[in-house]
Amino acid sequence: MPSANRAAIAIVGAGPRGASLIERIGANLSDDAPPLDVHVIDPAPSGAGRIWRTDQDRELCMNTLSHAVTLFTEPGSTVAGPVIPGPTLYEWSVLVLHGAFPSPRTAEIAAGIPPAHIAAFEAFTTRDGLAADYRDELERTLPESHPSRALYGEYLTWCYERAVASLPPRARVTRHRTAAVGIDRRGSRERVELADAGSDGERWVEADAVILATGWMPRSETSSERALAHELERRPGLVWVRPASPVEQDLSRIQPGSPAIVRGLGMGFFDTMALLTIGRGGRFVEDPDASHGLRYEPSGREPVLHATSRRGVPFRAKSLYHSLPPSPEQRLLLGVDWASEPRPIDFDRSLWPRIVADAFIDHAETLHRVRPEAITASPQQARRAVIEALDELLRTAIPSPAPGGDDLDRAPARIAQAVAPFIPDPADRFDLLGEMHPADRDFASPQAFDAFVRERTASDLREAELGRDSAVKAGLWSISAARAAAAKIGTLGGFDAESRGSGYALLTSLGGMVGSGPPAFRNRQLLALADAGLVQFIGPHAPVHLGEHAFVAESPRVAGSRITAPALLDAWMHFHRLGETTDPLARALLDTGRARPFEVAARDGAPLTTGSFDIDFATGRLVTRDGLDPAVHVAGIPVDEQLHGTIISPMPGTDPPMLRETDRVARSAIETALANARSACAPGTDPQPELEGALNV
Repeated sequence: MPSANRAAIAIVGAGPRGASLIERIGANLSDDAPPLDVHVIDPAPSGAGRIWRTDQDRELCMNTLSHAVTLFTEPGSTVAGPVIPGPTLYEWSVLVLHGAFPSPRTAEIAAGIPPAHIAAFEAFTTRDGLAADYRDELERTLPESHPSRALYGEYLTWCYERAVASLPPRARVTRHRTAAVGIDRRGSRERVELADAGSDGERWVEADAVILATGWMPRSETSSERALAHELERRPGLVWVRPASPVEQDLSRIQPGSPAIVRGLGMGFFDTMALLTIGRGGRFVEDPDASHGLRYEPSGREPVLHATSRRGVPFRAKSLYHSLPPSPEQRLLLGVDWASEPRPIDFDRSLWPRIVADAFIDHAETLHRVRPEAITASPQQARRAVIEALDELLRTAIPSPAPGGDDLDRAPARIAQAVAPFIPDPADRFDLLGEMHPADRDFASPQAFDAFVRERTASDLREAELGRDSAVKAGLWSISAARAAAAKIGTLGGFDAESRGSGYALLTSLGGMVGSGPPAFRNRQLLALADAGLVQFIGPHAPVHLGEHAFVAESPRVAGSRITAPALLDAWMHFHRLGETTDPLARALLDTGRARPFEVAARDGAPLTTGSFDIDFATGRLVTRDGLDPAVHVAGIPVDEQLHGTIISPMPGTDPPMLRETDRVARSAIETALANARSACAPGTDPQPELEGALNV
């Protein structure tokens, strides 16, 4: 319980967003602010949370680059509170290594790190033994490296502990290593119920303001999952690994040498692939005679993975830029004053053709720069042809009341037609339709489909190795990069319900496949495992059902692809839906009317319920059945369908949405807590005088 006369904020969630909230509370509180208690409630590790915990297998890595991750604000940030710079993950890694094992190389790199970042690092020590524990990885780390998830967890842990240590003198943190399971308003305060009693024997925490920073919320089973679980009760010999983060899945039940059907070919697949091969004692060996230069030496403990997904092909590899990735211009997408456009916007009609046109321009200009003989037009001519085709598409597009609206294939088909006369060889053209439907044809045999996937993966790796000189990757990266701009345009219900379920959904999934895939070395490993017969591809759209003695999967596009296996591994995660959540705290808020789902408008004006909490953007406070909640705020993934972009880790130089969010929510929580505490202590008095000077600007 908070002490008398002290305001209190309860933060439910101690992961990256919880760490950022504490940092922003400290940044926004002046040294003269009234006393404040901050209660942090979460059974997961501080800073790292569940996903980035530091005890996970070091083989698991981020698909984000080391120098593209930060938890600190930067000069130029639009946060309302003070900007407090600090090191990126890469800079922090260099400084950790240099502090313990200095060398001329680390000294040279450290000399180029901004002094403010070095000062922030030196103001708070890292844990004893950190550099020694990670020395091999730290010495290999480059700005464009893909760090282990465990190392990122160490960075987040340091950020959390530094944020706690940096709070003003009259603020203090109490850590509750348990879950919050309920919330009840008692008088003017909130009582947050805990799953387990604390050291003081209390099962609840009182607070003036509450922030839910819970990350991925648990979701109830789908009807198909319930049916499968029921059927498996009669077949105890079969193994089903449910959808979850790979670090939380129990893969020990997948038997060596036995076939396993895997659903999903995204990042979850690559993580489980690594855990079931390298994680079981196998190793990859450089071999110039092997597929893409890598050979796998098995331990004998590996299963045989039969993989499928909706598209049937693995995510594309990250390009090897040997630096941070370029920033596509998005000339046509950003050439519109979207703020002045009436809401909701039809994404399919207004944004998608512009995104496609930008991608074709980036492809053509890169092709002209790298291989001018492959394109007969100048960049200006190619751009003019694309823009003329775009204008035609925008003039003739007819919105449809059905999801999908205008056929989403129409824009890539029409713009490809406009550019084709300038690129004589079809192999040099940008095949966006082929990327949208990569296996949309029939295959004569599993061997034919396997060969198709392996050649596609090898070709993509060759393009990845070209870095900025790959015209194909330039076009695909343009599509991927458009997600950030589109998310900003579509925030707060900016897109109508139909296009959120069609064009915007396509951009999100396609952009993820072509731009947020695994590091290139993972795709090299995939080819080596395919060569070794340990990974095979079933085909697209392969439904899985339960036979009498095994799971059965078969793709309708691949003749003879039927496969039976005693194990099914779902290598993906459910996205939360508020209406189907099993999180007891969220359910309590819904059941009492203190929370409601966010709604977006359809083209006929009818509302569509999303899976997100409805919040007030300026403060993060819940929108209730009757107005704004007086104390409860939500930040992060549970409001992604309203704000968009909340899943993405903060990237330097981008004025990250996450840090702008944690800043405004922290400021609101401080104001709420201090005003409520002041009012409770002196009924009838105006709380504002004491708030003056409490917040930094």
